Amino acid sequence: MNRTLVIIGLASSLALAMSGCSAPAQTGSTATQDEAQKAESSAPVKIKSSDDPHIQYVKNYVGMNARQVGYTALDEMRHDHYGNGTLKIVFLTPDGSHIDLGSDENDWDDSALQDWKVVSQSLDPNTEFTYTFTSDSDGEDTTVVATQTVDEIVLSLGKVGSSTKKAAKLTKINPATDKYTYFIKDYVGRNLADCGYLSLADTFNDSYGPTYIQFDIVSEDGAYVDPTDSSALANYVVVSQNVAPNSELKLVYSTNSNGEEDPNLVSSKSIDSIALTVKKIK
Repeated sequence: MNRTLVIIGLASSLALAMSGCSAPAQTGSTATQDEAQKAESSAPVKIKSSDDPHIQYVKNYVGMNARQVGYTALDEMRHDHYGNGTLKIVFLTPDGSHIDLGSDENDWDDSALQDWKVVSQSLDPNTEFTYTFTSDSDGEDTTVVATQTVDEIVLSLGKVGSSTKKAAKLTKINPATDKYTYFIKDYVGRNLADCGYLSLADTFNDSYGPTYIQFDIVSEDGAYVDPTDSSALANYVVVSQNVAPNSELKLVYSTNSNGEEDPNLVSSKSIDSIALTVKKIK
């Protein structure tokens, strides 16, 4: 696994350059066969265009071959371009198994993706999300994305050539309302390796705007799961989390001697960690 250090506030631009606790959440339900087939055979969706670089609209991925979705960046995660930024692409297989996205170790071979097709997505086509940009010395916007209200989309997959029996019913995560308020993602059903990244401190984390949340991994049988071993992580699927999806995450930023906030330095947050219960994939 590539060791990723979250560069605060500039996650989207880096990806481009590199082309409240509650009860445990229940495992995701599934749509019926008719609903899944309807999703797959739906008519093409015209995606809105935007002349404003701050405003973007989510694409329609349903029916696409997974290999045609985005690209694998140097962080070894899948991304798709949206204006001056990107959205992270999270693939969800029926049994939670991991798909090799390509990496430096295998010469960026992402051919395993071509065996899969997209059958549903967590955000509807034409869902609006927005960027803010960093400013230059004159106070004018640069082309570097500072924050975004949505940073990822989850795509449920089915095998190419197989009759679709069910598609995951994906949770729509609320967009960030401002730089102070984010919402917890739904990790249930994901392969553990696809939930986050290994930090320089050897902790397994996921990014939330300019900060991160650390994962506490709890295996059903009590076995140790080494967060530094990507192949070990790929053997597990998440079955529950102790902070419910869409729980509010509040951030407080550090201030200088003049009381001005540092947009890149979070001093405290309402949630520091999430426990993920995982089971081994058979």
